[in-house]
Amino acid sequence: MIQSKAMLATLNISAWTARKQDKKVSAEVESAHGAHDAGRYNKMLVSKTLLDPISRLTGQVREYHYSRTLPWTDSGARLLPTKLFMEYSAQIRKFKDQFDDLVKYLQTQYPNEVQSARVRLGTMYNAEDYPDVSTIKDKFSINLEFTPVPDAQDFRVDVAAEAQDELRESVTAAVSQRQAAAVKATFERVREVVSKIADRLGDDKAIFKDSLIDNARELCIVLDALNITADPLIAEVQRAIENKLLVVTPSALRVYQSTRYRVAKDAREILAMLP
Repeated sequence: MIQSKAMLATLNISAWTARKQDKKVSAEVESAHGAHDAGRYNKMLVSKTLLDPISRLTGQVREYHYSRTLPWTDSGARLLPTKLFMEYSAQIRKFKDQFDDLVKYLQTQYPNEVQSARVRLGTMYNAEDYPDVSTIKDKFSINLEFTPVPDAQDFRVDVAAEAQDELRESVTAAVSQRQAAAVKATFERVREVVSKIADRLGDDKAIFKDSLIDNARELCIVLDALNITADPLIAEVQRAIENKLLVVTPSALRVYQSTRYRVAKDAREILAMLP
């Protein structure tokens, strides 16, 4: 049962953009160009050097989250295999510690930023745009929630028996449909990685980075865990990637044309295995 092999992980990240629309300047720009409803001018309240590290980190968190999970609901919950739970939890905790440190640093620098903005923004400076320093920390958060995959047998509500059966059937159908979608997403992840190898190596003039092969290696690290249905085809595809695409180094692919062509051919054959 999928309920014992995976759980739902919902990741929510909030981060203050420190942007504020200046309606007066927006109107002045439109007036100068004879425009109307053409756009809006947003001020950067604090320096990008303080916000960019936070933005980059949140991007890394989301990228990692997506790499270890599969789609489940439109509301944000994603399927996390139990095999990846310990690694996933430890990495998210590490990310949160880094995030908190960056937010604390921003908070310590914030009073100076407010003063610097008087000069940087010139006549666009407005003290009312700036929240109190004590509230800055509350504008940033990384929250993670784990919930079980719905189980029709545990679905108990105070309704008639006939209605309970109907509800259980609905839950079973929904779980089955989403499980199938998760399996499809796994194959699509393989297709995306392997097709890039086939395309890049198949073009002898194309330049490629080491990440072309590294991404396939990273995929294989988690592919067994993502195979929540123990699909034999996914297992076969993983073995093919490991035995045919990961046995050569990127440098060898650049030096030896015959090796490059062979790996490109192997990649195309792996793509042909996919449904």
